[in-house]
Amino acid sequence: MQDIVNFLIQNPDVVEKVLEGKASLLGVNLDELNVITEGLKQLSVKSDGGFWGG
Repeated sequence: MQDIVNFLIQNPDVVEKVLEGKASLLGVNLDELNVITEGLKQLSVKSDGGFWGG
């Protein structure tokens, strides 16, 4: 799962598509997807300048 999170951090455009339901993560079950998306949503809320604060 760490590899998936690292990939998503490096590809914020994919994150947005996953959060919008326009893309899925192969090999990730629903529980894992919920954990990943909730964590990414929390990161986006904490950032100041865009999705990753940049």
